[in-house]
Amino acid sequence: MIPKGYLYVICCACSFGFIPTLAKLTYNEGASLELVAFFRIIAGSFLMGIWSGWSYRKKLISVIGQTLQAINRPIALLVVVIGIFIAGMSLGYLSSYKYIPVSLSVLLFFTFPFWVLLINFIIDGVAVKPLKLLAFILAFSGLALCLGPNWHVLDPRGIALVLFGSLCSAGMIVGASKATQVISMPDLIFLSNTIGAIIVGLILFVSDSFSMSHTIGGWSGIASICILFVLGQLSLFAATKFIGSAQTSLMLNIEPLVTIATAFLLLGERLILSQSIGVAVILIALFMTSSESSKFILFINNNKSD
Repeated sequence: MIPKGYLYVICCACSFGFIPTLAKLTYNEGASLELVAFFRIIAGSFLMGIWSGWSYRKKLISVIGQTLQAINRPIALLVVVIGIFIAGMSLGYLSSYKYIPVSLSVLLFFTFPFWVLLINFIIDGVAVKPLKLLAFILAFSGLALCLGPNWHVLDPRGIALVLFGSLCSAGMIVGASKATQVISMPDLIFLSNTIGAIIVGLILFVSDSFSMSHTIGGWSGIASICILFVLGQLSLFAATKFIGSAQTSLMLNIEPLVTIATAFLLLGERLILSQSIGVAVILIALFMTSSESSKFILFINNNKSD
C-alpha cells in the first residue's frame, strides 16, 4: 500500500495547487485577495470547530477539559505563533499576485522547503542528508524549468510579500509537527485558524479593505477556495505527523504541477518543452527523498508485472 503520509501529501498538494488558479479567477471578478485570505482562514476555523464538536459530542465537556490540560503555556504560545504564520502565509502569498506574475510567485513561494530544513537544523540539530539535499536542488531546478517566470518583471513589493509568505509557511509546518504531538489536529487547526482569522480581520479593518460587494462569480470563487483550503490544511497537518516536516515540505513540490494542470484546463495555458522537462525532473527528485518512496516504486512495478 502507499504509505499513509504520502497520501496526505498528495491530497494537500492537489487542494493547495488548485487555489492559485481559483484565486486569479476570483481576483478577476473583483474580489480583493486580502478578503480571500480572510474567508479561507475563517472557514478553516469554523469548520474544524464544528467537526471537533460533532466528533466529541457525547463527551464534549471532558474532552475540552483534557485539551485545556494538554495546552500548557509553551503549547499555547506555539499555537498562537502558528496562527500568526497562517495569517502571514496567506496574506504574503496571495497579495504578491498584485505585483508579480503568478508563476514567479509560486516559484519563490516554494523556497519554503529550504527554510524548513534550515529551521529544523537550528532548532533540533537535524542534519540534511546529501541525497535529500540533492533531491531538493533537483526539485527546485525542475520548478524553475516548469514555471518559466519572466525574470525581467520584478516588483520588489511582490518578491518581499511572497518570500514573507514562504517563511511563514515553513514556520507553520515546523510548528505543526511539534504541536500535533500534544494536541489533536482538529483542535490545532481550529485554534490556529481562529487566531489567523482575527489577525487578518484586524488588518482588513485597519486598512479599510473589507467589502462585501462582489459578483456571484467572486463569491463562488471565495467559497471554493475556502473548501480547498480546509481540506489542504488538514492533510498538511496529518502528513507532518506521519512523515515529518522536512519530508512533507519536499514532497509538496508536486503542488505547482497541480497548478499547471488547472491553469491548462481553466485558463488555457499550455506546457512548453522546458516545462515538460521540469515536470520529469521534479518527479525524479520526489522519488529520491526517502526509502519509503523506493518501496512505492517497487510496489508499482510489481503490479505492472502482474
